[in-house]
Amino acid sequence: MRNYRLLIILTTLALIASACGLVPAAPAQPSATPGTPKATALSKLPDTWTPAPSSTPLPTRTSHPSATPTQDPENYQIALALPAETIPYPSSLPDRTGWKTVTGKTATIMIPPSFEVLDFAGTMMEMMVGLMEAFAQGFVDLAQDLGEELGATPQATLAPVDLNELPDFDFIVALEESTQSTIILVSEESGPDTTTEDLINSALSNFQGDFQVSSRQVFSDAPLPMERVILDVSDPELGPGKQVVYGILGDGKAWNLMFGVPAEKLDDYLPLFESVVDSLARQP
Repeated sequence: MRNYRLLIILTTLALIASACGLVPAAPAQPSATPGTPKATALSKLPDTWTPAPSSTPLPTRTSHPSATPTQDPENYQIALALPAETIPYPSSLPDRTGWKTVTGKTATIMIPPSFEVLDFAGTMMEMMVGLMEAFAQGFVDLAQDLGEELGATPQATLAPVDLNELPDFDFIVALEESTQSTIILVSEESGPDTTTEDLINSALSNFQGDFQVSSRQVFSDAPLPMERVILDVSDPELGPGKQVVYGILGDGKAWNLMFGVPAEKLDDYLPLFESVVDSLARQP
């Protein structure tokens, strides 16, 4: 429910900002020129004028082929870009002895020791709580101002935000500084009808920057339902890169697990990424 709650909060803040005049009003339309136009009598018109206007031939309409449908970046549909290829789940994976174990709110994963872990879930939670408290305080102030104008004295109180009522979610980032490779885990909402394709679509809809889908695979015998896409990306500073994006369905949970790596290192790092995915799929 986290996206739904945040959407309600942001929408309400926008409505309050508009009502309080924080959003500028649309510019006024210019008024019509005063005065009444004068008509010319038919007898005063030149002899060459005729009551019926001469017909002007319409330009011939040239037909053009319809444009190829393009992806809506805010509502990406991977099925329109590439059909899925079914492949077997990797049977031989790198050993995870000595790897770091990262335990979040919804998942546990293991990552190679060369990656430094940054857990942003706590920071995001603080930002969400701060936004909710700011909205609540603004409502209290607005109620008090209205009460003073109407001659009433409403007793508006600010209830503290209970962190236990907020849904569990994960946003874990790990970085390998020497190659600028990344591992990102994001928990996603799921329901009885959620599919791995839905998770991929969600990830690509939120993707920042340009990309091209180079391949899409669904695993036939994985421990959990999952599929992945491999993207071609380019960074102005780092150059060509690859993004490997997984959509994974758990028991009442779901995740997007994303990996970024320089393009020339994908073949070397893909087995490591697959082992990270396996650690999530086989978590206790």
